Amino acid sequence: MNRDLTKIADELGRDKSITRQALAEALHSSLAAAVTRKIGKYLEPEIEVDLDRGYLNVKIPKEVTETDISNWDEITVEEAKEFKDDPQLGDMVMVPIDIKTLGVQATLAAKQRLQEKLKEAEKQAIYDEYKNKIGEIVNGTVLKPDQHNTIINIGKTEAILPFNEQIFGERYERGSHIRAVLLKISSPEKGLPKLILSRRSEEFLKKLFEAEIPEVFDGIIQIKAVAREPGDRAKVAVYSISSNIDPVGACIGMKGVRINAISKELRDEKIDVVPWSNDPIKFLCNAISPAKVLLANVFEDDSTVELVVPNDNLSLAIGKRGQNVRLAAALTGWRLTVLDDSSYQDLRHKRMLEQEEELKKLYEIYSLENIPSLTPEMILTLRNNGIDDLQKLSAANIGEVVICLGITEDDAIDLVNAAYDHIEANADIDEDDIDEDDIDEDETEVKTEVSDREAE
Repeated sequence: MNRDLTKIADELGRDKSITRQALAEALHSSLAAAVTRKIGKYLEPEIEVDLDRGYLNVKIPKEVTETDISNWDEITVEEAKEFKDDPQLGDMVMVPIDIKTLGVQATLAAKQRLQEKLKEAEKQAIYDEYKNKIGEIVNGTVLKPDQHNTIINIGKTEAILPFNEQIFGERYERGSHIRAVLLKISSPEKGLPKLILSRRSEEFLKKLFEAEIPEVFDGIIQIKAVAREPGDRAKVAVYSISSNIDPVGACIGMKGVRINAISKELRDEKIDVVPWSNDPIKFLCNAISPAKVLLANVFEDDSTVELVVPNDNLSLAIGKRGQNVRLAAALTGWRLTVLDDSSYQDLRHKRMLEQEEELKKLYEIYSLENIPSLTPEMILTLRNNGIDDLQKLSAANIGEVVICLGITEDDAIDLVNAAYDHIEANADIDEDDIDEDDIDEDETEVKTEVSDREAE
């Protein structure tokens, strides 16, 4: 029995990566269950497990009596002398037993408990092995292709490649080799840990760069950002910590050998490698390639950038079904609006007209002519003294108004109050209500002229 249990435990341990300590604990627990079933839970047996030597020893406590009435909890003085020097009546002696003598039911209880404990240890071993591999590439073979979840054998356990983590259009055949990134793993408390794989995630593309490009693996080239439409196209922003290494060229490889290997793994997904820059405008210009950028207007309040490209570059900038600009936006984190040069000039002219109209409205609201009691001569005098609108008049010092216009203090107070009342009455039309696009571009937009070389 000892040999059988040890052999079973060793075989399961090799197959399931269970530690010897866990195996020993499982054996100890199973033997305790068997002995307890036979002698009861009130007597505590001694159990020793040494898997290195294949040694199992079970001792049960027996009381020394004159007559051996019960074989399981009593022993005579003569029999006890084999296990204890000078035993006395009433002494408790630990007596080794042969596990086979426990009977069929006790043996079945031991096997059942062993299976339970080994199952728990197996779940924990799987979780411990893979919990630190989240975000890493795993290799496996397809066990069961399915239209929803494809089951992958990754060695000592199985993983799931869900439909929504597969590259669109891929078909997997039983026994075929597959690579994917470990996306997540469930806790062993909820049953056997469930390992979820992904071939669609951006992390998978990053890890492929590490696997295929030594400079990325060594950290000389850093992957700063990734944007993907899996199976179709991706953009990857790279940066080199060494001025002697061109990050884009190193990632593409001679005659495109490196980037082609990655693309082939992703069902011929087209991959644009662009240089990353800590200058957001330069990075945007790189991200929108192959289009060239003439002008970039940044609206920081809503994280939007307006890119102006040559007329013949508009389709390049937008891309097929808007894919290029969509990926560039995802890569940089900005909302992008792309205009050709002609459209931008029309829009700019429209904005200037709207701006002039708004300024005209502001002038009309704050004009000194809105106060009937102010004569043209008085208005000219106020303007010559720096009070050229109602806003300044409403905030002016009464004494200054008196001296400036040569009027009484009461008249000066009336003028200041009239200016204030007029502004309050027109408070619904204020500078804060003017659309950001209508204000002078030189004041609200950060313009950056980009040379052809920078845009590339």
